[in-house]
Amino acid sequence: MTLRHLLLTGLIMFVGILPAWADAPDARGEIENLKRRIAALEGREAEADQPFTLETFGKYLRLHGLLELEGIWEKPEGGDETSDLTLATAQVQLEVEINENIGGHMVFLYEEVEGEDDTVEIDEALIHLTHPFDVLGGRIGIYGGKMYVPFGMFNSHFVSDPLTLELGETNDTALYLDYLWRDLVEFKTGFFNGEVDTVGDNNSIDSFVAAVEVTPAEGLSFGVSYISDLAESDGELVTDESLYRSSVAGGAAYLSASYGIFTFEAEYLAALEDFDRDLVAANLDLGDDASGLSGRRPRTWNLELALTPAEGWEVAVKAEQSRDFMDDARRHGIVVAHGLFRNTSLALEYLHSDGKGEENDPVHTTTAQLAFSF
Repeated sequence: MTLRHLLLTGLIMFVGILPAWADAPDARGEIENLKRRIAALEGREAEADQPFTLETFGKYLRLHGLLELEGIWEKPEGGDETSDLTLATAQVQLEVEINENIGGHMVFLYEEVEGEDDTVEIDEALIHLTHPFDVLGGRIGIYGGKMYVPFGMFNSHFVSDPLTLELGETNDTALYLDYLWRDLVEFKTGFFNGEVDTVGDNNSIDSFVAAVEVTPAEGLSFGVSYISDLAESDGELVTDESLYRSSVAGGAAYLSASYGIFTFEAEYLAALEDFDRDLVAANLDLGDDASGLSGRRPRTWNLELALTPAEGWEVAVKAEQSRDFMDDARRHGIVVAHGLFRNTSLALEYLHSDGKGEENDPVHTTTAQLAFSF
């Protein structure tokens, strides 16, 4: 039995005897960003707005929801302009708390995507467990189910997803351990069986993630994370598994700092090794059907600066870029958001983007978003 299998066995045995807690882990980056934006526009903490709650015999059922309507206008330089209205997101989240030590949540998600069938899918389904007592001054928790694994942070004030999320966001069925020490340092580590296997690999739990997040002061946090195989992300880096001979690990680092009316976000996410030349060449040969991988070592960074000039208003600017991913995309832009009513925001975003290659002419994109959370 390998060391990995011994660690997995020990972790599973630990779950079997461990009581639980009902705090949910970080949900999908883009949706959490929107919830934080709405909360900031109202001058409150995101947790302050209480969801609809039912209580019976000491058990709790909480209901959350989110609706996003977007209007998009796009004008490629040298091309025809296009525009559209989409129901970008319709999300319902149910949280159940049996007692202070055990709970779970399910997230149902619909996204309107051109050319795809309308479907509602289970985006997350988790069991939350925690130890009822402090361990060395901290809390231990276990999370198991379909989730976004703890790799990357993806903080953003924009309507559009950052390139770091496009490369690193990973949704899969996983099991991970969380240790929060004195609300200062949080350690996360977990395992899952991804959908992408290297040549000769068997169908087993062989993917690993780990993250450390530090919050030394109010308004300041930073952290690093690691994934044993970046090809497991939702970025669809590998289109031909017969050419994928060795796993390529990924790493990420972020910084989030707020002072007064200003907030600064920075994140860097990259492959820690090179993908095989043959795999990259095969992806490029597919042309428009290729995955996001367009070079040997994909990497992305995102920088944003936001300010709240007046109550109910937020303005943010950004610059981001990728290498060996999405044709070396480069984007910069500005977004203005306003809190119309409680739980309701209106945002207007402009992005200028381009990439390498003759077919990647500069594109001007304007997006208006009306969002409502409950």
